[in-house]
Amino acid sequence: MKIILTSFVIFLSLTVFSQHFVVKKSGDKIKGVVMELHNDTLIMMANGKIIKIHMREVSSIFFDEYVAYDGKILDNDIEKLVKSGDYTIKYKLKDRKIVQIPKITCATQDKGTVVVNIYVDRYGNVVSAEPGAIGSTTTNEYLYAKAQFAAMEAKFDPLPNAPLKTKGTLTIIY
Repeated sequence: MKIILTSFVIFLSLTVFSQHFVVKKSGDKIKGVVMELHNDTLIMMANGKIIKIHMREVSSIFFDEYVAYDGKILDNDIEKLVKSGDYTIKYKLKDRKIVQIPKITCATQDKGTVVVNIYVDRYGNVVSAEPGAIGSTTTNEYLYAKAQFAAMEAKFDPLPNAPLKTKGTLTIIY
């Protein structure tokens, strides 16, 4: 039991930002961050102070539930820029980099920006592309079709731990 608890506390010490609850045998609950277990003493940070608790006083240790990333774009995600010939492509996709830039062509002189909502699987393949998302400056069907086709050609780096589908955007400036 002691080995399991020690392993558990060591694991928790690596996740500094997690909130932990230590329940003492007296019934007192302490909320903070478990930092380490040293010589049968639990060291944690609570209310800006370092607290040391001997393990014989500890009844249980709990931590807040971990919520996995669901694949949605976050407000603070950075939009990245690449070039395809004379055209600029911007994309926003959590923790991913484009590895195959699509070839952009346009047989007309139509101009505008097309934002395409894309869904990428964990292998980096674009599995769905929907042009005309918020931020588009045109409703030109030809540019929409070209942008959708180009988005489906894009390839991103694989991320085995990613959600089954990650939502992002790919913006093409014609």
